[in-house]
Amino acid sequence: MDLLLSLLGMVAMRLPVLIALAVSLVWVVDTPRGAIRSVALWALGLLLAGTLGGLALNIVPTWLVQTGDYGNVQMLSYWLRGGHFALGLVDALATVLLVWAMTRALRNRATPAV
Repeated sequence: MDLLLSLLGMVAMRLPVLIALAVSLVWVVDTPRGAIRSVALWALGLLLAGTLGGLALNIVPTWLVQTGDYGNVQMLSYWLRGGHFALGLVDALATVLLVWAMTRALRNRATPAV
């Protein structure tokens, strides 16, 4: 029961980000097809993968502690740090792609008549 509550707490902490990504995906899917849309979809997909990957990486040590397997927690700590570093790189790439898509879309807009 404690494990379930811990898992629900972890999911609840990531829920606002997951909702924001879902809303963003709906907005981007409704735009005309093109390179900008494709890059934005890739960026949102990478952000979603990073969020879910971070959730998975946080579940592993919690699960190991709940099962009483403390030796594996120490051994996995280096792998988990590497995994979090890789997820940070994925998030950084996704952010750059999303900002590129936004700036490209804004630059392609017609200038308003003054």
